[in-house]
Amino acid sequence: MQNRSKNFDYFKSNQNDNKSKKNKDIRKKAWLIIKIILYVLLFALTLTGCVQTIVVKSSNLTGSGTEFYTSRNQIAPKVATFERANKPKNDNILQKGEFYELNNLPEANYHLAYKNYKDVLVDLQKQVGEQNYGLSGVKTSSIQYVLPNGDFIETQYKQDSIKNPPIIRGENGNYLFTTSHLINASDYNSIYDNWTAFSVLDPDFQFANLFTKNEEGYVVNKDALIMKHPENKELSLKNATLFSVFNNRDGYKTASGKYARDVLEFLYRETFLVQNNVYQRTFANESYESIMTKILNGDIQKISTQQYEVLSNYDRVVKKYLNQTNLDKTISKLPLLDKNGVNKYDKKGDLAFSQLSSEKSVLGSPFSVDLNNNLPFAASEVQIPFYSFNSTLSYGPFFSFVIYPIAALTIAIRNPLPVAAGWSTILVILIAVVVTRLISLAITWKATMSQTMQEELRVKKAKIDAKYAEYKGNKEMRMRQQQEVSELYKKNGISPMDSILSLIISIPIFIAMWRVIQSVPELKSTTWLGLDFAATSYKRLFAGEWWYLFLLLFTAGSQLLSMLVPRFLNKRNTKHMTIEQKQAMKKNDKTQWIMMIVFLFITLIFSAGVQIYWVATNLWSIAQSIAIHHLRKTKFFQKKYNKKIRT
Repeated sequence: MQNRSKNFDYFKSNQNDNKSKKNKDIRKKAWLIIKIILYVLLFALTLTGCVQTIVVKSSNLTGSGTEFYTSRNQIAPKVATFERANKPKNDNILQKGEFYELNNLPEANYHLAYKNYKDVLVDLQKQVGEQNYGLSGVKTSSIQYVLPNGDFIETQYKQDSIKNPPIIRGENGNYLFTTSHLINASDYNSIYDNWTAFSVLDPDFQFANLFTKNEEGYVVNKDALIMKHPENKELSLKNATLFSVFNNRDGYKTASGKYARDVLEFLYRETFLVQNNVYQRTFANESYESIMTKILNGDIQKISTQQYEVLSNYDRVVKKYLNQTNLDKTISKLPLLDKNGVNKYDKKGDLAFSQLSSEKSVLGSPFSVDLNNNLPFAASEVQIPFYSFNSTLSYGPFFSFVIYPIAALTIAIRNPLPVAAGWSTILVILIAVVVTRLISLAITWKATMSQTMQEELRVKKAKIDAKYAEYKGNKEMRMRQQQEVSELYKKNGISPMDSILSLIISIPIFIAMWRVIQSVPELKSTTWLGLDFAATSYKRLFAGEWWYLFLLLFTAGSQLLSMLVPRFLNKRNTKHMTIEQKQAMKKNDKTQWIMMIVFLFITLIFSAGVQIYWVATNLWSIAQSIAIHHLRKTKFFQKKYNKKIRT
């Protein structure tokens, strides 16, 4: 064997080359399979995020929907904010400091932050039981009252270390707060020692219909005090009476019922029992019940304009409060009568009842309303708090590996910062955009470069499309057209998967940021330059808050620019095209224009916080397009990516 001729090495070398080539092909195929698997997994992750966006509800309101915290102790409840209503236009009755009612301000979106009110959160947990606090799938409700000077109402609890706590606190130390997880009345302790007894006109009668206006004021319309049968005006159904509001502290069997009555008590006391209010001034030494009883009994036949307006407002405001607390129903109903006054019966032979309430009924009794699923001033969505990585695992990999890391980073940056009129949140959003877009760019760099080259190839592709324009119905020619386009992309190293990769990377990041902005309390409770992050901009605009128009214009403008700038930068490539080629190019652009309009519409219906993030993202995209445009002119790009566009 040692005397073997070296000429035989020729064949051995060839075999090694073939083997090396074969191994290289195997590696290519293996890498292709791995890429396909990764793309499928990324697509599945993206699809999961899209589905969960619909199924797992988020909310713009703090204390509801999906929310991210750093610990369970920091979970905040839903807080309903009340303040005194402004003086109505053309009102000549209210004096300085007076008001007709308290208004709930959903746009306040108050966040009971742990770093500011740690002791309050600890007390709330003790009040409902630590095992009942911060549970997933539960609704919470708490009430705060902001005075005209901007302070919270003073506490009634003498041992309170906070003079003006953010949640109303009674003399017994209990807060006006509960959760839907508490069922029995014994689970909730009222903040009041007693509930006020008060009445209101039967809701079946309209206060305005009881009076007729004349030059001196208002005259009682006696006929309106009696409700007649619709088919027989001679048949009286009932007289106008006052309905009492349930005030037996031992009557309610549910925690939500007692809580609702507490909220009603707060609203009533702070509207009608405070010193120097318009109702006491107008009624003088009499009560509403006394004056209305005299009117209904015929002892008073006329009243002044001021008395009418104040009585009318009392009737309206009390019924509004009853409706807001779900205590506006009664179980006492009148039998259903025919036009002859004979009782009607249902198909089962049982006595039929009308929708009219009996005279002198009781509103808000435990038997008249179901409060189990209607906790007053709770959010429409249940709270789903995440306070650790493990707490996200049951919601799948998208929450655990995409949303949670971004949320954790956002919270870590935002929490130490002051409110700073919302500028801290803007800074956090900008940092989040830079970090997420840099990560996205690092992953999709090759795909981004391919898309850049694809922009330059639009003209070449248009020429191919123009060449086959007259063979629209010919399947064979259409196949040739597709082959030429495919060959064009292949020669220039462009893969169809590149654009898909960009989408399946960018979409999850956007969905994740959307979730984060709507799920991190510090962000969604932000107000910046008069813009409430939780607000839907176009709704606020229609409500007369014109400054939201600027946000809508910036959002729409930045979206258009981010999609048009790449085209504008490559516009020079279309100068020498024929008419047919330009027509083909317009046809290719039609789909992109449709997508542009769809995206534009979608961005306009986002919440204000998401729109601000979207503007920041669009500005990044514009800057990136310009930077890549200049990068394409460098020797580095020409050498590595784009030596020459080949056809």
